[in-house]
Amino acid sequence: MDIFTLIRQKSETQPGQLAFSESEHGVKLTYRELIERADDVAAGFIKRGGRPGERCGLILAEGADFLVSALGILAAGLCLLPIATFLPQEEKEFVVKAAGLHWLYQRNRRLSRLPSTEPLDGQNDEEFRACAPAYIRFTSGSTGRRKGILLGQRTIIDRLNAANEVLQIDSADRIWFALPMADHFVVSILLYLSRGATVLGISKQEYWPALARKWCPTVTYGSPDFYQALIHSKVEALDSLRLAVSTASPLPPPLALDFTRRFQKNLNPALGIIEVGLLTINTRPDKIGSVGRPMPAYNVTLVGEGGNPVKPGELGELHIQGPGLLNAYLAPWRPLSRLLQPYGYATGDFARADADGYLFLAGRGKNRLQVNGVQFFCEEVETVLNTLPGIEESRVYLDSNSQTLSAEVVGSPGPTEELTELLLQRIDARQVPSRFQVVESLSRTPNGKLRRS
Repeated sequence: MDIFTLIRQKSETQPGQLAFSESEHGVKLTYRELIERADDVAAGFIKRGGRPGERCGLILAEGADFLVSALGILAAGLCLLPIATFLPQEEKEFVVKAAGLHWLYQRNRRLSRLPSTEPLDGQNDEEFRACAPAYIRFTSGSTGRRKGILLGQRTIIDRLNAANEVLQIDSADRIWFALPMADHFVVSILLYLSRGATVLGISKQEYWPALARKWCPTVTYGSPDFYQALIHSKVEALDSLRLAVSTASPLPPPLALDFTRRFQKNLNPALGIIEVGLLTINTRPDKIGSVGRPMPAYNVTLVGEGGNPVKPGELGELHIQGPGLLNAYLAPWRPLSRLLQPYGYATGDFARADADGYLFLAGRGKNRLQVNGVQFFCEEVETVLNTLPGIEESRVYLDSNSQTLSAEVVGSPGPTEELTELLLQRIDARQVPSRFQVVESLSRTPNGKLRRS
């Protein structure tokens, strides 16, 4: 079984059901129309000589054409690599080369066969093809070069099943999807369509009130920035909403409280990991600051520096066992079998678990600092900094020249001496930056994550 066949089966049982709507462009596709258009794209690939297992990059603007083209690539049996249009040309060229693409599909249905494609696995792509390859995604590159991650057909289906055990998406759902498809496609768009739901595409804020009134969304899926804008929008109510999921970056607790006051609905932070899938979701508003408990399908162990599981409340690295883990890293090729440790896949994320098993993230291993004899994560200090008056966001780092703990802050925080005093009341004095610099904006990766490198 493959993921496109699952979506095709839904189209056969509910051909007239709306699959995708994009309000501002007046686009509406039923499941029958979606499959027919995807089949046309697939036929074009096959006519040009596209063969199952070959890798195809897709560079298209968000919307119906992107969705149809992505499904057409999958329908033809090719391995899909979405490439966001907002990436700099240098980044696009990097992922094209690192993924060893055979094809590139761009606007105006321009399909290009790429020359001199090199095998990824050192085995003439035999290991690659044995994975039933379906999807490649590159990490954000916030701490270094992007890493390519391969998902096979079975992996995708396992991920969707694991996530939907909790999300419970079905054909009655109308999903307000507010993230880029190029970065969020598997445990989102493919999940919704394989369950027969209606996807409501990204729309300009001026269309939001009409979208909410007409379609009565049952699920929203977006970043904290989306929910911040939604709170201050002209949308009157979201009475039909049963689940609001916040992902892509940490959800500030005050934002969750503001959302609840505005719409009388809970805003649920979730942790998605490219190599794993949707790992957690927090449906308990009293567990402030937690990303939630792991999905039932996953076994999560917090592993300490000695290689042993830690006790509740202690810091450890997230190690994951369960269905839907990545098949391999690309460039260089590293299959899952070479990545697993005694407690599963080591994510590089550090967290603490409370007595109920709810996870509280501390930070990424690469963002762990040791200053004046104390170890901590940049994110821990930033979380406190971002709650201080006048600060919109911040980045904490160790200055490479002076080896001084420093911070960049966006906003109007006032005298830095006051920042120091406020931080000394909240955290260990050794974690307080010695130098603050007010900046207009923080450096980010093309897909919006804070750049650490």
